[in-house]
Amino acid sequence: MAKAMKAMKASKRPAAMKKVAMKKLKSKAVASKSPVSTGIGNFKIRIGIIHGKVFDPIRVGTQDRNYPEHLKIKNNTGPNADGWGGQFMADVSTGLKIMRLHPDIFHVDFMTMEQVTEKRLSRNHLTFNFWGDMSIALMNEKPKLARRLQKIQKNANFRHHPVWDYYEWILHKSRYMKACERAGIPMIDTIHLEKGFNAREVLKKIVAKGWDKFFVKPAYMSFFGAGVINGKTQDFIDNIEPLLQYEAENKHQKEFLVQPYMLKPNGNVFDEIRNFFIDGEWAYSVYTDGVDYEGFWEQPAGKLKEACKKLAIQTYEEVKKVHKWEGKRIDSLLNRIDIGIIPDKSKKLGYKIFVNEIEPQMTTWLGRYCPFVIQDKVAEVCVKQASEMLKRSLAAKRKMPSPQKVKKLLAILDERLKA
Repeated sequence: MAKAMKAMKASKRPAAMKKVAMKKLKSKAVASKSPVSTGIGNFKIRIGIIHGKVFDPIRVGTQDRNYPEHLKIKNNTGPNADGWGGQFMADVSTGLKIMRLHPDIFHVDFMTMEQVTEKRLSRNHLTFNFWGDMSIALMNEKPKLARRLQKIQKNANFRHHPVWDYYEWILHKSRYMKACERAGIPMIDTIHLEKGFNAREVLKKIVAKGWDKFFVKPAYMSFFGAGVINGKTQDFIDNIEPLLQYEAENKHQKEFLVQPYMLKPNGNVFDEIRNFFIDGEWAYSVYTDGVDYEGFWEQPAGKLKEACKKLAIQTYEEVKKVHKWEGKRIDSLLNRIDIGIIPDKSKKLGYKIFVNEIEPQMTTWLGRYCPFVIQDKVAEVCVKQASEMLKRSLAAKRKMPSPQKVKKLLAILDERLKA
């Protein structure tokens, strides 16, 4: 996010409470007290949480009272801010809530992507990645780290969520776009390039399309407008040199999307209604302005919200086909499906709507604009899905710490979830 929001005020606690909390939270992994005996000593199921979305604050006043000091985002205002909108983030808050829900069952191991190692994930029974995958490492120009993360993400024995095939389906944008097109889902008219960028051939295709303006972006691991070129078609016809330079600078890329500029009548880029799915169900939607980085709010009820919701649900059916754990389908933890909207009086709805992007859980959840406490809901789903995922991994004979003890704790957990 380009602009910093006003910092959230942390709830104040007595100094004595702070000292006690800090004493308990000296290690990088936050431990919880076990108020209930499970009959197997201090053993707990270890859940890894890879965090780092410093731009994804939770609703004011909903933070855990023992939020670890070293995980707070202090530099969150001003031109050199690292965070955005507060010091308490959604990914960390979800892990803390998991322990609040079942402190005698779960131990949560918080780590940034830089702290991820094979040894560390081998000690965990399951790891949820909320931010810090191979693509983020590459975006941050850390190729060595990216290779390390890729090796982990591709190996099912590390029990990393999301799994590789689903992750790749989303990051290769043409894959899900073509799947949606086959399903009759409205998308932006797109020229898909999968064998590299040839400036002269691409310009011919753009002219044939009759697009007045266009833009090009990488179709694999593309973030925050990186690697984009755009402009008026006629300008490139008159002088193709910038397009040839773009070709030379992107020799390493094979996949690109070429699309027309989708503008509102006022000349600004289209807005979006971002639809969130949690545990396979539509949960909420947030309006995001195309140019105003402060233009966020929960989408109000009405025909536009319902139309975007319907289109998002249709799109999620394509997600369901590819999201699996141990080779069998399972509902995704969280997805965001962005529906582009453009005012259009020729349409009965008054808007042209189309799917712009599908995002996995490693995205902003926009919890500030969610009608419920986002970390509470996602934590509940993490618990539920951890139970199912671990059962499947145990059945698949995945090597993990103390599998018999894990089975016993899962049996206890299942009884609670049924109650």
